[in-house]
Amino acid sequence: MRTATYCRYSDDAQSVNSIRDQLRNVEEYCARVGWPQPVLYQDKAITGSRTDRPGYQAMMEAARAGLFDVLLVDDLSRFARDYLESGQAVRIFKFMNIRLIGVSDGVDTDRTGYKLEIGMRGLMAELYLDDLAEKTHRGLKGLAIEGYSAGGLPFGYTSTHDGLGSSRSINEDEAKWVRWIFERYVAGDSPRTIAASLNEKGIPSPRNGKWSQSAIYPDPKGVGILANDLYNGRQIWNKTKWVKNPTNGHRLRTERPQSDWVITEHPELKIIDDDTWASVKARIQATRNKTAGMREKQRSAAASGGRGPRYLFSGLLKCGCCGGPYVIVDRYRYGCNIHKDRGVAACTNNTKIAREKVEKILLEGIKKDLLSEEAYRQFERETRQILKDMQPDPTEARRKVEKARKEAENILNAIRQGIITPSTKRALEEAEEAAKTAEAELGSILAFQPTQFLPRAREIFKGMVGKLECINDVAAAREAIRAITGDITLTQENGELYAELTKGGIATLSQITLVAGAGFEPTTFGL
Repeated sequence: MRTATYCRYSDDAQSVNSIRDQLRNVEEYCARVGWPQPVLYQDKAITGSRTDRPGYQAMMEAARAGLFDVLLVDDLSRFARDYLESGQAVRIFKFMNIRLIGVSDGVDTDRTGYKLEIGMRGLMAELYLDDLAEKTHRGLKGLAIEGYSAGGLPFGYTSTHDGLGSSRSINEDEAKWVRWIFERYVAGDSPRTIAASLNEKGIPSPRNGKWSQSAIYPDPKGVGILANDLYNGRQIWNKTKWVKNPTNGHRLRTERPQSDWVITEHPELKIIDDDTWASVKARIQATRNKTAGMREKQRSAAASGGRGPRYLFSGLLKCGCCGGPYVIVDRYRYGCNIHKDRGVAACTNNTKIAREKVEKILLEGIKKDLLSEEAYRQFERETRQILKDMQPDPTEARRKVEKARKEAENILNAIRQGIITPSTKRALEEAEEAAKTAEAELGSILAFQPTQFLPRAREIFKGMVGKLECINDVAAAREAIRAITGDITLTQENGELYAELTKGGIATLSQITLVAGAGFEPTTFGL
């Protein structure tokens, strides 16, 4: 009997001993019934309403692989607090002949009526979470109405607790940078430039990492330093909520109606004056209006048959310095997106490359690689296999021939024994005709040789490679190139960029040198 157990506790406030306590209960149960000690799968400080728990997913993969016969949990709520998820998991277990046992609550899928018990317990666990969330939200609302902090701590503030709730106060060491961000934005700097400057100055971001433009410029839900009303002395609580997508389990931030917002004034927390705040809001709105107009033009172009994706290597190029994507950074050039968004402190690769030259050199290298003899031989082998798979199976045709011949032979034997009637003669003629038809069908199948199409394979292959960039569907061409090259890593060295192609089909590794500036000279790279 192969046993396993899954243990979990919900948040950091709970003791890590919770895992030990659950495991001890399970181990004692195994000892009582004479089973071996179970393999442990566990999740710490993760709610049971989520399905992306690492330990839970590892346990489910082991179940699908048939690595254990019994799964024991302390109680079903440790397993999952989503009754639909727990029900689906149990169905998988039953299919794999795995028994689920709840040591403390008595659940056992080998017992009659387990479906009702598991369904009820799963529903109760989910209702418990709903009730807990409602009570927690009610408590936070009370804190917000009283002016206490009911959420995270924004950059620029310090939190203190007075016994009733957490109060914020200005952290001047951070607040001066909040003012600096607002001042630079009003002066015309972009959020990307501001983030790069902060990184160069060594100022830690709110999460003690590198700054990015997304931390500064507000997203559509108003999340971002430039949109945080607390900097202007006004706290808005309950503006958004998180909703779980039932199809994939991902949480999405959605905006609540304004009637649900709790707004309190806090002049003592004002870091940004009214004039600066108004100027920032005005620039953000103007930017959004401009962006909306551009998107409307793009939609109109698409609706009238405008072109789709324009660049062959979009999504394929990666920076060898930081691992970030190489993207179109202006109208004509590729560059590192991390360097563009976060500055030299996040990535030192500031090399920009003309798009046309990158495409020309990479395509030349790819074509040269593809036109090698080894690449063609692989194409030929795979083509032969495809054509071979097209060969019809003659088994059924042979069976028809044998059956028709046998019927004709039986009728002939009857005639030889003196059974001669108009019907036997007609039956013999029909049988002989059926035999001829079956033999002709079998002959055509055996005569069909798909490899007869191969003599022009090299010519066809060269034509396909030569027109690689001429495919009308750029997205399809890009995916074809991805299949050939894999990811393309661009590494800067001595004023040059080396493009390293990690391939999946025709080779394991190739290199092209891209010389930044006027002359892009490809090196010889082969298989």
